[in-house]
Amino acid sequence: MFGRGAELMIDDYIEFTKKVKQKLGIDLQLYKETQMKRRLTTLRNKRGFPSFIIYFDALCNDEMLLKEFTDRLTINVSEFYRNPRRWDVLKDRILPMLLQNNGRLSIWSAACSTGEEPYSLALMIKEHFPAAAVQILATDIDELVLSKAQQGVYT
Repeated sequence: MFGRGAELMIDDYIEFTKKVKQKLGIDLQLYKETQMKRRLTTLRNKRGFPSFIIYFDALCNDEMLLKEFTDRLTINVSEFYRNPRRWDVLKDRILPMLLQNNGRLSIWSAACSTGEEPYSLALMIKEHFPAAAVQILATDIDELVLSKAQQGVYT
């Protein structure tokens, strides 16, 4: 009996992840399952839903619940030149290689949070590759942090 109940709970979560991907375009299976499942189980239980499928139905019908859910998914970690060694590799090896042919580049900064990384990128390019024609698109699932990024005001 214990094994079957555990199996049903796993299937419930897997079905939930499929429905979330279909409705929101967010693939929860790309995250570490134990960490994501624990985070979402806590939120689901806090709101009193006995299963992920019932929780999903509620998400579809309650905008505030859906916002709370998407907020729980996002981590919102951002800082200027975070992981400096990686920025050095980008500046010294990757950007010169990408710009060598025509000096044009389109960059997508996905999950940009409050925008420090795409702004760091823009600053680096302006300083080290001033002749380059570069377009940067910065996006995030969390509209609140994205609006902060669009302001471009930092301490």
